[in-house]
Amino acid sequence: MIISLYISMLPVILGGVFNMLFVKIKALNFLRIPVDGGKSLKRKRIFGNSKTVLGFIGMILGTVLAAILWGLFLKQTGLEHYNLIYKNYPNMVYFNLLSGALFGFAYMLFELPNSFIKRRFDIDATTRGRFPTNIATFVYDQIDSMIGVMLVLAIFAELSFMQYILAVLLGGITHVAVNMILILFKVRKYL
Repeated sequence: MIISLYISMLPVILGGVFNMLFVKIKALNFLRIPVDGGKSLKRKRIFGNSKTVLGFIGMILGTVLAAILWGLFLKQTGLEHYNLIYKNYPNMVYFNLLSGALFGFAYMLFELPNSFIKRRFDIDATTRGRFPTNIATFVYDQIDSMIGVMLVLAIFAELSFMQYILAVLLGGITHVAVNMILILFKVRKYL
């Protein structure tokens, strides 16, 4: 199950790395429009400047491209049967485009409640609050997007509730590991 989970979710991992690089392209600054439109709620920004149209586009584009290329690779190598999604749906370019877009959109959408909550409590990425809030904030930071991504996977792959929970937890651990690698390569500044 764990190997199949990673094989199924590799496009999301690659899409996330793609997005980290994509949002740094200066020529795309015109798309750096906050999804909250710069609006505030009770004198605090709804989501803040870090949640942008550019980020949504990058994550969706990255997961779409990765899903299409990964699907072609799995078909060529005969490894399709390890992908949990392909047990119920065909490994076709149009389906990989759709699933990639849904994974990317879910990833970004499920980060928004976390951003909203952090704005309410004045928690930023460098100061995640005081103990034990800092532990809860850190954990939620790592699994917020996984809740959405694994929900899409659970629907496509018909996962049980316990498999879904395992997938979210494993996704959170993987999120930390990937972020540590990105920090090592100076693509990211913090967990």
